Amino acid sequence: MTTTTRTPAATALDGPIEQVVGNLSVFQHHHAAGLLTGERAALAEARRDLAVAETAVDYHRNVLMTLASGTHPVDAALLDRIRRTVRGLDDAVAARDKRQAQAATALEALKAAAPEPAPADTELTAHDLALLLSLAGGGTLRENLHTHRVSVRTTQGRLVDYAAFQRLRHHGLVALDTARPPIVGQPVALTDAGRSAITGSRRPSPPPAAPAHGAGAWPTASRSR
Repeated sequence: MTTTTRTPAATALDGPIEQVVGNLSVFQHHHAAGLLTGERAALAEARRDLAVAETAVDYHRNVLMTLASGTHPVDAALLDRIRRTVRGLDDAVAARDKRQAQAATALEALKAAAPEPAPADTELTAHDLALLLSLAGGGTLRENLHTHRVSVRTTQGRLVDYAAFQRLRHHGLVALDTARPPIVGQPVALTDAGRSAITGSRRPSPPPAAPAHGAGAWPTASRSR
């Protein structure tokens, strides 16, 4: 005995969603595993509901095509089935359109929550760079069970400025693993953009250019001893 797995129906928003979240199959798998939170989880649920609604549209359309294929005698019973199928298709399309609007809203919410472009090296303050350097080896965000105060510490136990940490996270320079609850402790790490910012701040500045001689001036002879 073999079992078949039904492939979720494609939707009109699959392309735009993949442009934001990447591979759609991996995205839905992470949602099923409970790895998504916030706007990403909301979008995954909306897309799943949209796919179910799209499947219902496909079902009623296929039934209607079968009834109108010419293999059934045209009688009152057939006409009654066609009318009922058309009503079912109309309801399925209305439900699909509603789910599609909800998925589009969830997609826009995720886009709005995306981090702003990382600031250029020249826009990072010395405090920002010091924070990035302290978190280069990792850190942990933890919420106090009794006071609910949130703090971030490096792997060396150094307490870092939480407001500055939030700002750098908003710019996509540091990442927070939200798969774990903050009471247990959420790992903190630099993103590729954060590491690039550190690398850029360490680049040696180019040496000053030699002064150009004025027009008609003789080059200065080296002093002989």
